[in-house]
Amino acid sequence: MTKASSVQVNSLCFKTEDWKRNLNIGAKANLLVFPPKVKEEGGDGVKAYIESGEQQGINEGYKTSIRDDWYVIPSIKLSQALFLRRNNLYPKFVLNEAQAYTTDTMHRVFINEGVNHKAFVVSYYNSLSFAFAEILGRNFGGGVLELMPSEVEGVYLPYREANAALFRKVDQMVREKKTADEILDFTDKELLQKGMGFSEKETKMARSIWHKLMGRRLNRETLEKAAPEEKSEIKKAVARVKQLNFFDVLQQYPENIVENAVPEPSKQQPKKQEPDVDESKNVLISLVKNDNVERYLDQSAKIYYTGKRFPSTVALDKLYYFMPYIKHKGIHDLYLIKIARVGTRKEGQPDNDPNDFRLVFEIEFVKKLFKDYKPIELEIWHAFTDTTMDNLLTRI
Repeated sequence: MTKASSVQVNSLCFKTEDWKRNLNIGAKANLLVFPPKVKEEGGDGVKAYIESGEQQGINEGYKTSIRDDWYVIPSIKLSQALFLRRNNLYPKFVLNEAQAYTTDTMHRVFINEGVNHKAFVVSYYNSLSFAFAEILGRNFGGGVLELMPSEVEGVYLPYREANAALFRKVDQMVREKKTADEILDFTDKELLQKGMGFSEKETKMARSIWHKLMGRRLNRETLEKAAPEEKSEIKKAVARVKQLNFFDVLQQYPENIVENAVPEPSKQQPKKQEPDVDESKNVLISLVKNDNVERYLDQSAKIYYTGKRFPSTVALDKLYYFMPYIKHKGIHDLYLIKIARVGTRKEGQPDNDPNDFRLVFEIEFVKKLFKDYKPIELEIWHAFTDTTMDNLLTRI
């Protein structure tokens, strides 16, 4: 069996009954595993199945195209627990009692011998751990919080073996769709105050930090997509994405916000070989105005100016890649952001307004990332998407 989507996990413990329930509602909950070379050596049914996938172009996706055999999953392992990679209101940590395989929408967590599994998982559900997840994670359009394995490792966990006694209660609260604050009212008292000796003031401070960071991340779009039971809770912390104050950014970064080195071609590789993409890096996808489209269609663009509005949620100092979004076409080409700085739209021209600040990206073409243009939703103001290369390639 397999877990295909984070929305199919609504508990602290994923059981066989939960998997069967997913099957009954038509969710993608089965995993078909092919051994290598099955296309050549398998039966007629297997060959027809694989050929059907190729006719649909499934083998041309990024993840499938870089495999030796596109239909063979390179890594299949069972883990004792699962940590959801991309999250909305708060990240979920789940005990894998059903021994389900998972796709890359979840991180596999292997628990050391001698550690109580239930105590380990339930120990995460407290305000301080939630605050650590917000601090260590990254966010992109739509208010989604993403944590990579190295970031999950840094989350504070007030583990005690005695915490196992709380597991059933918290699992029930999550299944009954209790709000995060209702769950934390119970777990903060048990895990932080009784278990770790935190004062009530310290516990409230941890909750306040989580509320503030979560509210900064979430925006109106997140609220509109939220389940009814979550909306009242999100409204307390949510704030619309604000326009970046370019002058403040100029004061903070008087020279350059970022300055990324241009990667040199490897001497051991043929010159014609395209450079590898660092999937851990951030990428900014931005709508290109009609009067600049031609320079992006022939990959000759060297400068990208933002408009007068730019979302404050984008982590400027983490920018690395840039992808132009061509209206009615989508995304196709990958650029390196060599320098990001504050400037003006008409630098060096007589009619330049020195107070008309914009973000200026000095860019360099890297490679054609896809064979054809790929449509994608621009998640902030229908003009920007801020994400990681890994997340982008997973979605396409």
